Amino acid sequence: MKRFWIPILTALLVMLTGCGASSKTEPQFSVACTTYPVYLLANSIAGDLDGVAVTLVINQQVSCLHDYSLTISDMKALEAADVVAINGAELEDFLEDALEGRTTIDCSADMILLEADGEADEDQEAHHHHHEDGDPHIWMDPLRYARMACNLAEALAEADPAHGEIYLSRGEDCAAELERFYGEMTENYSDLQGVEIITFHDGFAYFADAFGMEIAAAIEEEEGAEVSAKALKETIEIVQEQRLPAVFTEVNGSNNAARTIQQECGVEVAALSMIMSGQDGDTIAAYEAAQRQNLQTILEAYQ
Repeated sequence: MKRFWIPILTALLVMLTGCGASSKTEPQFSVACTTYPVYLLANSIAGDLDGVAVTLVINQQVSCLHDYSLTISDMKALEAADVVAINGAELEDFLEDALEGRTTIDCSADMILLEADGEADEDQEAHHHHHEDGDPHIWMDPLRYARMACNLAEALAEADPAHGEIYLSRGEDCAAELERFYGEMTENYSDLQGVEIITFHDGFAYFADAFGMEIAAAIEEEEGAEVSAKALKETIEIVQEQRLPAVFTEVNGSNNAARTIQQECGVEVAALSMIMSGQDGDTIAAYEAAQRQNLQTILEAYQ
C-alpha cells in the first residue's frame, strides 16, 4: 500500500510546485529611476508589465540631492538598467560620471523652468536646454508632473517598442489623472490663494506657484550647518511684519532655525514634504496623497 501512494504523492508535489511558481517572466527590459517622483511615474506606467522591471536608485530618506553620495547598491542599479529615467533640469548633476555612456530619459524635456527666485525663465530654448540657475524641483507642480509623465511614456515607447502602445496609453492616463487632481485641489484649497509662506527648503517654488501662494522667504538649512544670523533676523522680521502664523520645514530636513523663530515669534512649526522619498506607495497615488497633505497642513496652520 505504501508503494501505491508514492507515485501519487510525487505527482501532487510537482503540481503544487507548479502552482506556486510565478507566471511572470524574467525582465527583458529594465528601467532605473534616479528619484522617487520619477519612480512613481515609471511604476504607474510600466511597473506591472510582464518582462519589464522598474527600480528606484536613490531609495533613502532625503530632502535634497545637493550633497548625496552614491552607494554601491545605487551604482549596481544604474549598471543593471537598460535605461535610466532622470528628473533632469540639472538635478542629477552629481551623477554625471555615473551616467556617462548610459541611455537616459530626461523627464524635464521641453519644460519651462522657474528661476531660482521663483520667476519663469521664458527665454529658455524649448528643447533640452535649461538655465543653469533654473529650479529643478518641477514635480512639485502637478501640471508639470503630468508633462513629466508624458515625456517618460514617450521615451519608454521608443526604447521598448514591444510595450510602446501600453506606455503611451498609460502615460496619457497618468497625465489626465494628475490634471484632474490639480483641478480638485485648486477648488478644495482655494482659500490658500494669495497666502504667503516661509519654507526651510528652496524647492517649494513650483508648489506655491501652482496653487497661487507666495514664498515670502525660503531658507536652505544644510545638514550640519547653521542658518546665518542675518538670514534668521530677516526671516523673523518678515514673520512679524506679515503676522504669519507658521513657518514650514521639510519632513526630512533640519528644524533648528524654525524652532528659533518659533521661540522668538510664537508661531507654529509644521512640516511639508518634498516627496523625495517615501514608503507609502509606489504609484502616483502616493504623490497625490503627499501633495494633499501639504495643502492641508498649510490650511490648518493658517486657519
